[in-house]
Amino acid sequence: MRLDKITPGQRSRFAAHCADQKAKRKFSLPITCMACDRVVLDLDTLAGDRAQLAAGAVGIPFFGHFCSQGCANAFERDYGILFKPDANRPDFV
Repeated sequence: MRLDKITPGQRSRFAAHCADQKAKRKFSLPITCMACDRVVLDLDTLAGDRAQLAAGAVGIPFFGHFCSQGCANAFERDYGILFKPDANRPDFV
């Protein structure tokens, strides 16, 4: 079933199902910075139809999220991990 092809009745049942599932969850589902634990993305707070990352957030595929490039750099420095270098990064030498 494609979401853009559902009837108004189906859409209202789906919305009720989503609200019921959200009410059953014991914990909210925020995604936090791996360095400082700031909330980077809160899945319960949507902007439009999609969840939005906080401004300046850095996502590392298959690893996690950081609230800023500074936190990502601090994590790299503290744990001795080097994420894929990018020549466009200002701190890349």
